[in-house]
Amino acid sequence: MTTDRAELLRLIQFCKTVESAEIDPFELDVKRFLSLLRAYIKRCKSMDDLLLDSEAISELTRVIELQCRWVKDRSASFYIDPALIELKLRLMEPVQLASAFLKAWHPIVSLDRLTAERLKQGMDYWNALLPLSERKRASEAELIPEAGVMELSDLFSLRILSQTEFKEELASVENELKMRGRTEYYDFIYDTDNFDESVRRAYLTSHLVSEGRAELDVEPLEEKIFITHGEGAANVDRSVPIALSHEDWLRWKEKKRQERNGR
Repeated sequence: MTTDRAELLRLIQFCKTVESAEIDPFELDVKRFLSLLRAYIKRCKSMDDLLLDSEAISELTRVIELQCRWVKDRSASFYIDPALIELKLRLMEPVQLASAFLKAWHPIVSLDRLTAERLKQGMDYWNALLPLSERKRASEAELIPEAGVMELSDLFSLRILSQTEFKEELASVENELKMRGRTEYYDFIYDTDNFDESVRRAYLTSHLVSEGRAELDVEPLEEKIFITHGEGAANVDRSVPIALSHEDWLRWKEKKRQERNGR
């Protein structure tokens, strides 16, 4: 009993150290702690033993709460443990690694997008420019306009976009989202006849999210983003950048075509 009591006191002190944010809360072996408490409570004979058991349960509860908070914080910030990333990389085949690298590679110049004539035009342009020192002196004399952001209301006032038309398109996208229910973001955005339409839909969807009329659910471990209609939902303080590209749109269309054909 004395040995169990001393061990229990050490664990209680360890819990208090964890609560002071000096140690990772997952350093505590909760299963071992519970086993020790189970054995200790069976041999409790005095009020002091019961009070010690109660204190141990209280401290253990606080540590478990810290563990839950840690998981929620990591999930909210889309945190992925480096060990999981390393494990995933080790399990990938060389071909998969190469494919992932190519998808993330964005070269400044790509030969398959640049013809010889365009390359010559670019060289002629740069060769015709004044030396940098002369350009700098000329630019210092010019008035640089102040940079700013054009709001949606500015587009309405300039008659670039009709407010009625915008509201109708926004309502159309919202109604479609209601009918689909919870769906993968790219399945909703890329399900169009052309890429321009997908960009338009992504723009309208971002307004629905910012206004709390739709919600994004990011699952970093599965590397998927889901969207669902959420009328009256609270606005999310953080922004979630989501990339769109014509190449990804083409790959998505091909994937869906193969799924329809049963391949």
